[in-house]
Amino acid sequence: MSESLFLDPFAVPTSGEHGPPSTDAGASTGDVVPGTVVNSGPASAEATHALNASIPLDLDQAVGAFVDDTHLWWPREFRATGESGHVYFGEGALLEENAEGPAGDQDPPYEWAALAGAAEGTLELDWWGRHRDATDSPVRLYISWSTGPRGGAELSVRGNEPTSWLEEWTAVLGAFTRFTGGSLAEHSEPGEGREES
Repeated sequence: MSESLFLDPFAVPTSGEHGPPSTDAGASTGDVVPGTVVNSGPASAEATHALNASIPLDLDQAVGAFVDDTHLWWPREFRATGESGHVYFGEGALLEENAEGPAGDQDPPYEWAALAGAAEGTLELDWWGRHRDATDSPVRLYISWSTGPRGGAELSVRGNEPTSWLEEWTAVLGAFTRFTGGSLAEHSEPGEGREES
């Protein structure tokens, strides 16, 4: 695996060492079928809600597909500039440009999220989502990658209130898991439909 795999994909300098992904990054998906998205409930001290995906690709391929090929898998119905919008990571943010019309007539890119940090297999994003106005505040999301217990990659997206990001990221991760050969499981609230052990 490349040493640069978990360097900041936005080319923004970060502090500290860049090492392999943490084996405990995010909550484990247990016996989840590769490519399935599940809600694992509380994930850590800094986040109270989580969505997890098991991706049937090597870790470096899964991260590459997520970061470098965003424009290929981002849901078309979930684009701020229309179905032909081009979504990408760049300039310290997750951006979308209108792909139609001459370059001089385009609006500035729509900012879905700003990079808040990146280190050790985790991206921190300040997520604006698709419904925002001047009074909105972003939700801090922690996107963590790790090697799955039986191979492949695991992706965890964790965040707090307001939980509007859960619906948006269920759609986003559903599109990503379909792109990587998986399927989307029905979303459930933390503790719903599961027996406590």
